[in-house]
Amino acid sequence: MKSLDRKIKSVYERVERLHSLSQRIKSFEEYEGSSDLKDLAERNLQLAIEACLDIGKIIISEENLEEPKDNKGIFAVLASSDIIDEKHLAFLVPMAGTRNILVHGYDKIDDGLVYGILKKHTDDFLLYLKDIQKNYQAPKRTQAD
Repeated sequence: MKSLDRKIKSVYERVERLHSLSQRIKSFEEYEGSSDLKDLAERNLQLAIEACLDIGKIIISEENLEEPKDNKGIFAVLASSDIIDEKHLAFLVPMAGTRNILVHGYDKIDDGLVYGILKKHTDDFLLYLKDIQKNYQAPKRTQAD
C-alpha cells in the first residue's frame, strides 16, 4: 500500500475511533472526569491530525507546490492549489496548532476544546479526505520508481 493510501486509511480509522468514543461519552463532565477517555480522545485526535498533515506534505512534494512555512501552511497551500475547499481552512488550520499542543504540551490541554472537536467536528476530517480524493490524482509510478 502506498504511503498516501496508508495515511488516508489512518485518518478513516482514527475518525471511526473518535466517533465510537463520542457515542460512548454522555456528557462533558464524564469526559472531564476520566483520564482514560481523555487519553483516548487526545491520542486519536493527534494521530488523525498528523495523518492529515502528512497527506498534505506528500501531495505538496509530489506536485512540487509552494513549500509551506509551517504545518498550518500545509492546508493553505492545498487550498490555494484547489485541492481542498478553502472553507475547510477554518477547521484545518487550528488543528495544526492543536496537534502541537497535544504533542508538545505547549499549553495545558483544553478539555473543552478536545470534547468539542470530538462531539462536533470529527466529520470535518472526512470532508478533508473527500476533497483530497475528489481533487487530487496521485502521479502514476513506473516499476523503476
